Formats: sequence, structure tokens, C-alpha cells
Amino acid sequence: MTRTFIALMIPPDWTDYLGVVSRELASKTRGLSWTRPENLHITLRFLGDLDDAGVERVRGLVARDAGAEIAPRAGLGSIGAFPNLDRPRVVWIGLAEGAESVVSVAGSMNEALERGGFGAPDKPFRPHLTLARVREGARGLEAIRDAAPPPPPPRALLDRVCVMK
Repeated sequence: MTRTFIALMIPPDWTDYLGVVSRELASKTRGLSWTRPENLHITLRFLGDLDDAGVERVRGLVARDAGAEIAPRAGLGSIGAFPNLDRPRVVWIGLAEGAESVVSVAGSMNEALERGGFGAPDKPFRPHLTLARVREGARGLEAIRDAAPPPPPPRALLDRVCVMK
């Protein structure tokens, strides 16, 4: 069984920018588990543990559906957190532009997965890139709430959908 999800990949300048933002925040906080910049992506759908046949079925469904979907043009937004910035458990960067288009791509993926027998998603989709997970006893979290990152790189075409395992 392999932990599997569908991801919308980001361009290298976004990866570099988010690495700078993460390092700056990491220097001011303790007790967070930071996502390595090269692993950042927008999760369109988490599927959980699948066997090899299930992963191949997902790849087939995504390949058929992703080819018909128009790639969104999006721009990075501000820092946010789940459930909120006052009690963060997950720290993320949202999208200032193109969020509706990314939601549309996720919706198309979910429709294809449902038709393929994978059921509906567990949670509503909110496009974001997870920067860190907050562990018990974390300190310096006000730095996240008060962060003022530099201007983000330009908008980009998000044209790569991958099945990750």
C-alpha cells in the first residue's frame, strides 16, 4: 500500500520564493515541521493508501481528465493557517489569483475519481501550499501571524498535474 495524492505542481521561482519565506519564519519559530521547498505543491486530492493497481487506475483517470482541463494561471497570496492564525496547526500560503480556476481543476479531478470508484473527497477543497505543520509546544507563532513576506514572484501557469506516491 502506498500513500497517494494528486498534486498541482508549482514553478521553480515559486519554490525558491517559498523557500525564502519558510527559512525566514523557521528562524523565528520553534516546534514546526517545515515542508522542504522542493516538495511544495497544491494537493488536489488526498487518496490515502492504495495498492499498485489503485495507483495505476488513478493515473489513468488523471491522464484522461487532466488533458481536457485548462491549466490555471495563478498567483501566490498571503500566509494563512488552519484552523486560523491565532491557533495554527497547519501554516500555508494561499493564492491571490486563480484560486477559482484551481478549484475547478480539483472539481474535475474529483468527478473523474468518483466515476472511477474512488468516492467523494473527505473535506472541502481549499487551494493552498502547506509550509509547515505545528507540533505540540511550538513557540514563536506570533511571527507567523505578523509575517510580511516580500512580494511574490509573478503569476504562473500551473500546467503539471502529478499522481504522487
